[in-house]
Amino acid sequence: MFKNIFTIIRKEILDTLRDKRTIVTMVLVPVLVFPLIFIASSSVQKSVMEKEQAKTIKIGIVNEDTDKALEDFLRQQENVEIIILDNENQLEELVKNDSIIYGLHIPAGFAQSIESMEQMALNLYFSGTRITGKDRIDRFIETWEDQVVAQRLQDQQLSQTFIKPFVTKSFNVASDQEMIGKLAGGFLPYLFIIFCFTGAMYPAIDLFTGEKERRTLETLLTAPVSRIEILIGKMTVIALTGLISAMLALLGLFVGLQISAGLPDFIMTVVMGILSLSFIVYLLIMLIPLSIFFAGMLIPLAIYAKNFKEAQSIVTPLTFIVIIPAALGLIPGIEYNAATALIPILNITLATKEIIAGTVFIPHYLITVVSLIALAAVSVLFCANWFGKESNVLR
Repeated sequence: MFKNIFTIIRKEILDTLRDKRTIVTMVLVPVLVFPLIFIASSSVQKSVMEKEQAKTIKIGIVNEDTDKALEDFLRQQENVEIIILDNENQLEELVKNDSIIYGLHIPAGFAQSIESMEQMALNLYFSGTRITGKDRIDRFIETWEDQVVAQRLQDQQLSQTFIKPFVTKSFNVASDQEMIGKLAGGFLPYLFIIFCFTGAMYPAIDLFTGEKERRTLETLLTAPVSRIEILIGKMTVIALTGLISAMLALLGLFVGLQISAGLPDFIMTVVMGILSLSFIVYLLIMLIPLSIFFAGMLIPLAIYAKNFKEAQSIVTPLTFIVIIPAALGLIPGIEYNAATALIPILNITLATKEIIAGTVFIPHYLITVVSLIALAAVSVLFCANWFGKESNVLR
């Protein structure tokens, strides 16, 4: 029996490797997509931010006060062009039209209100759709405000502690690894779950629907091997391609992080430290039954379909069934406990977050693994029953 299964596995692997779509989906996309995304996004982001910061900003000012202190202060800042306007109503319109970046209305008596320690509002107009928002002018105004406060303290012969009587020292008891695991760790399983599914999808369609189209499935069924041996051989290859695709996606992600620029050193240290033997073992123990479960979902649909096009239209909606529980793990507040450890796909997302953070609770992890193995077993039994019916195979 095992000899026949290995023969079928070898045959199906060769057939799979001849399919260009499978190679692209299983190998090229997972390995290249993240390095390319990181390289492109980091370079574009860096270029855009540098241009934005170096760009001369136009500030429209309607100054109804006789004092020009704030206006003069803004004129002294680098890369700032001041445009004096007469009417406050113009500010909103000019900002909308991108004629100016910010609009500032200084009301009459503003300087006097500062001297008399009365509070008066500055009206600032900006567009929230811009990349930097109002960060630059906020920094200018805050700097000027600090100078005003410092002068007040000096005039009153008061120290800085008069307005800031105490300081708060914060101590974060969570390690960098815990922070990354809890806050960003859900993104990692979301990616490899999707690639595990898509990596198994095309081989499933090709090894069943494709063989029906090529009229080779009937020939294989007449060979001196049992149907269960044929199913196990094909299912093994499909699960293996999904597993390889997921692991290559992880590899591509870590390569992309290494070559990307701009990430803090402590993040890179933690990220590279995550790629340890224990992490890979924890992950593989979950990914193996998951890939079998995905194969068990895909095979009956691939058997049922009459041609490749029909198979794609039937299988594609399953992607959303996979994405939704994986995405739920990204929502803050969803904790990894005995209940969530039983929910398929969501449990992998939550378990991976805990593994990355180094806070995985082994009983919950074992519940996840056992539930995944049970799902994989049920999917294999269902596939065996489905593949055993002539009406499904020869439809």
